[in-house]
Amino acid sequence: MTPDWAPNIHPLVVHFPIALLLAAVATDLLSVVMARRPALREAATWLYCAGAGTAVAAYLTGGNAADSMLLPAAVTPLVDDHDNWAFRTTVLFALLAAARVALPRFLTLKAPVWWGAFALGLLGAGMLYETAERGGRLVFEHGLGVQAITTDTPVEEVIPELAADQVDPGPIDLGDGSWVWRPVQGAEAVLAEQFTWVQNGPAGLPAEMVDDAEKGTVLSLSAAGPAALAVAGGAVDSAQADVYVNVDDLDGELQILLHAQDAENYDYFSIDGTTAALGRMEGGTATVFEEQAVDASGWLFLRVFGGDGHFRGYVNGDLVAHGHDDDLPPGPFGLKVSGSGTVLLERIQVQAVSD
Repeated sequence: MTPDWAPNIHPLVVHFPIALLLAAVATDLLSVVMARRPALREAATWLYCAGAGTAVAAYLTGGNAADSMLLPAAVTPLVDDHDNWAFRTTVLFALLAAARVALPRFLTLKAPVWWGAFALGLLGAGMLYETAERGGRLVFEHGLGVQAITTDTPVEEVIPELAADQVDPGPIDLGDGSWVWRPVQGAEAVLAEQFTWVQNGPAGLPAEMVDDAEKGTVLSLSAAGPAALAVAGGAVDSAQADVYVNVDDLDGELQILLHAQDAENYDYFSIDGTTAALGRMEGGTATVFEEQAVDASGWLFLRVFGGDGHFRGYVNGDLVAHGHDDDLPPGPFGLKVSGSGTVLLERIQVQAVSD
């Protein structure tokens, strides 16, 4: 049912609740001013009902639209903010419409009640504006739904070209808490000395540079025994992390961490041979937001985003897990490897993001 020129159905739906709900508020104003015309009140009620119904459709299609895109770091917080306002606006109008239909069937409502209902509608119109303003920014500032959206800066543009015999300088600070690391010769020392080992230690996750047929020289991490956890970078709030890895030879689990507090408190996106999971470790107890079976063979592009109560995990550009929870305090990025075998690591890029 979606036209070829539309990326999804959401852009076709959003204008209906805007038009219907604004018409409902305007008609509601007339109904309380011209109280002797009950037809106006009835018309306002059914406009609220139609607007609330289409608002639900817009909210659901908007969620599906966001989940179908690999969102750049700069865009993700705005999408989440738009989603939050849309949810609050939809709930308010749905409750208002339900009350306007149900209450008159059981109670005789006086003029102050109808003025109060209009005030709620007016509040909803303000919330609708906030929702639409953020949606407009997504379209006209970032091009969602109408063109190629704003993309993250390619790593090649922010990492200086390294000579073949140059020793790895370690993670490159991009400012504002963002950084990137592409291991080269000497990466073993970087991992041991510039990362902070929270659990186990570098001896528990021996590293060496190896040749890979697809990626060239990459960092190999050998797991055996207790889980090893290392963190890097400063404490960040909302953040996106991209990790390029191969877990074909790992009989265990790789976790990408955000907001790491210690060994028992952090947000994570994990992958093993068959499953990707998004969740939180809190007080040593794991809560899984969502998990999904995935093809974890070959080189993987893993992305995890966490901030403002929204959490997303991607595998090779596809969203596989989405969750919501209160934010942990700001914390650094981390890697945790458990089980046995090897993990090949080609690149890490962490971006601190803000609204």
